[in-house]
Amino acid sequence: MRDRVRIACRAAAVAIALAAAGGATTVPAVAAPTGITQTAPAPAPTGLTYRYDAVTEQVTVSWDPKDPADTVTTGYREGSCSGPSTADGPCFARVSGPLLTGSSFTFHQAAGRTRYFRLYAENAAHQLTGSAILTITT
Repeated sequence: MRDRVRIACRAAAVAIALAAAGGATTVPAVAAPTGITQTAPAPAPTGLTYRYDAVTEQVTVSWDPKDPADTVTTGYREGSCSGPSTADGPCFARVSGPLLTGSSFTFHQAAGRTRYFRLYAENAAHQLTGSAILTITT
């Protein structure tokens, strides 16, 4: 019973405050902060392919080099996904360590394994744009 009384009192207080404000029922608009610039997203990496060396169990993923006209991409980050599609689950990017700056990445993967690889382009604001998912089967 006390809770109902408290709720009724609070509702009445809100109604009185709204009436005092001239019946306003919306929140006043807030001006956007000044001096903030938006950073364009980096274009998604394209042309992903892989090569597997069974002797060393090394996978080398290659992608199209960065377009010379691209002034937004600061580098790349490797990632992996739960499946061959984003509908299969989340994808994760490695966000620690240095950015990849070339157009290939090599890592160890044992034979008989499947990995769903995704490459991310990063801009100056550290926003990531993901490539298509590459299925790597060794």
